[in-house]
Amino acid sequence: MSKLQAPHQLPPQKSNKKNLLFILGRETTLSLAEIKAFFITKNINFDIFYYKENKLVLSVEQNIDIPEMMKLLGGTIKICEVADQIQTQKDELAKFLNQYISTGKIEFSINGFTALGIETKKILKQLGRSARYIESKNTATVIFNNLVKGGADIEICHNQVFITKAIQPIEDFSKRDFGRPGRDDESGMLPPKLAMIMLNLATQKNESIIFDPFCGSGTIITEAILMGYKNLIGSDISETAISDTIKNIEWIKNTFKINDSNLRISIFQSDIFDITKKIDNDSIDAIVAESYLGKPLRGSETKPMIESQAMELKMLYTNAFARFKKILKSGGIVVFIIPRFRYKEDWIKIECENEILKHGFINDSILSEEKHLLYWRTDQHVGREIWRFKKI
Repeated sequence: MSKLQAPHQLPPQKSNKKNLLFILGRETTLSLAEIKAFFITKNINFDIFYYKENKLVLSVEQNIDIPEMMKLLGGTIKICEVADQIQTQKDELAKFLNQYISTGKIEFSINGFTALGIETKKILKQLGRSARYIESKNTATVIFNNLVKGGADIEICHNQVFITKAIQPIEDFSKRDFGRPGRDDESGMLPPKLAMIMLNLATQKNESIIFDPFCGSGTIITEAILMGYKNLIGSDISETAISDTIKNIEWIKNTFKINDSNLRISIFQSDIFDITKKIDNDSIDAIVAESYLGKPLRGSETKPMIESQAMELKMLYTNAFARFKKILKSGGIVVFIIPRFRYKEDWIKIECENEILKHGFINDSILSEEKHLLYWRTDQHVGREIWRFKKI
């Protein structure tokens, strides 16, 4: 793997490699970490050539099913493949599209290059082809016009042309978020996209035993099922949470037609402090969890109130890691969310890394230059820090 670069010109595609462009989600650093973790888990060699803003270009081995890869990534909006070194001149684009869509009407978009799209359409008409240029405002436009399978959605990066081969299934994410029967809007919901990212950051094989000790309504468990994990354990102190998780598991299996013959799932009620009585020592490969984040903030809280809550949560988390140490296998991974709280223009953070390390862990971030990764929207009072630790 190479270090991140920003070349003036992307290198040519090698015969045994495939240059791919990833359009990243809002939290671009988190998306980058997820992609790196995905390739590490799949044992796929890759080289990063370019990473700036929301664009990542890398080279990977050819035997990758791009639509299937997209189903397993929570933080990527598009995956595009380089178009055989086509240059960005309108004549070259028109020639390419004339061959790429050999029959019928040519419907295409060029993201961010309206003038180029209009000129390309004119040349296509001169070539005797019926063409429609669609200004791509967002991924919904691409999906609505069926440009991935029925047309061509084009991205341009450093004078190279990339064709979109897969796009984030936004309708499926919405269904999994808002359509499931067990929801607890009062306590806050872990977004399915973030649950998927966290599972990827854990870098586990499908047969690994994954445990969520704060399962809530089961988002991490249900996303793990959809991603192909076979051995899952979930627990929570709340009886309602356990009921919601069980309902959501059945809903996911039925809605998405999951073959559960190889699934081994255990869901039970437990306080985190009793977890070592219910799970064997040295038996878990990875813990992936969002714990209790504290009382929902409205923006009117005083600084001492928030600091008090942060101290209480620090005690909960450090005590939880003492239990994690016992039940994890040697080298076991914890992907864990620690909240930070917005107070005016500053953050009130929960500083518990040193206490966690004292319990027998190391910080094992996918990106060595980032101790943790942030998931946050500017209108939120709570930010989620995603940490990755390894048991030593």
